[in-house]
Amino acid sequence: MARSVDMKRKFLLGILLSMALVGCVSVTIPHYIRDQHPYRKTFDASFDEVLAATVQTIGEMDWKIVQETDPAIFERNKDINQPRVRQILIFTDSRPMAFVLGTRYTRMNIYLQSTTDNTTDVELRYLRVTSVSLKNFQNYRNDGFAQRIFSRIAAILK
Repeated sequence: MARSVDMKRKFLLGILLSMALVGCVSVTIPHYIRDQHPYRKTFDASFDEVLAATVQTIGEMDWKIVQETDPAIFERNKDINQPRVRQILIFTDSRPMAFVLGTRYTRMNIYLQSTTDNTTDVELRYLRVTSVSLKNFQNYRNDGFAQRIFSRIAAILK
């Protein structure tokens, strides 16, 4: 009798767990990430040098660049009237990572802008979407990852 009760409990628990984990969740991760929590760093190097170091860093960390574009398409640039200012917005591919309760997708945008004093500003925008059951959670922060990116760019520029 006790064995029968245990089996019924396990069966019900299995059904409840299956119902909680099964569902249709569509995950949409945009190419353009708004500046919800951007990480910024200024490098004392030319735009071309920082761009090359950034592309190398992205490749070394196994990220794939899917598009490079003019940021003016997506946002207003305050320095648009300065002809010597160069800028580019880099989109990376989305990286899925499965875990026990769902899937986690990450994507980066990297915005580079030259300044008039031969330095280059780099802005890293990070988005992680975690899809669990019938809910998606977004996170724009990853402090350790941003510091690793900036440290590697700085090391390449030395």
